[in-house]
Amino acid sequence: MKIQGDRPSGAQDAGQTQQVQKAAPQRAQDARGKAEGGDRVEVSADARLLGKAVDAANKAPEIRQDVVDRAKAKLAAGQVGNDAGRLADRLIDSLLSK
Repeated sequence: MKIQGDRPSGAQDAGQTQQVQKAAPQRAQDARGKAEGGDRVEVSADARLLGKAVDAANKAPEIRQDVVDRAKAKLAAGQVGNDAGRLADRLIDSLLSK
């Protein structure tokens, strides 16, 4: 094949160029057909529930001020922190009941 300027020479080359030009619109139409049908994703009920739980956790405040205030009041009243053995028993009981 001899190239002069920007065009190849020869009858066979010209035929190939026409075939490419004819095939291009067909490929574009095929691509549009696939895009119109589109892909689908189905999310399971468990995944939706997990997503809701994550959203709720992200929206919740990091510090529950009401719990902090109650703990401070109990500590100031002497209701918390006096009996380490009782605290240990309650912690163990709460873990065993789970």
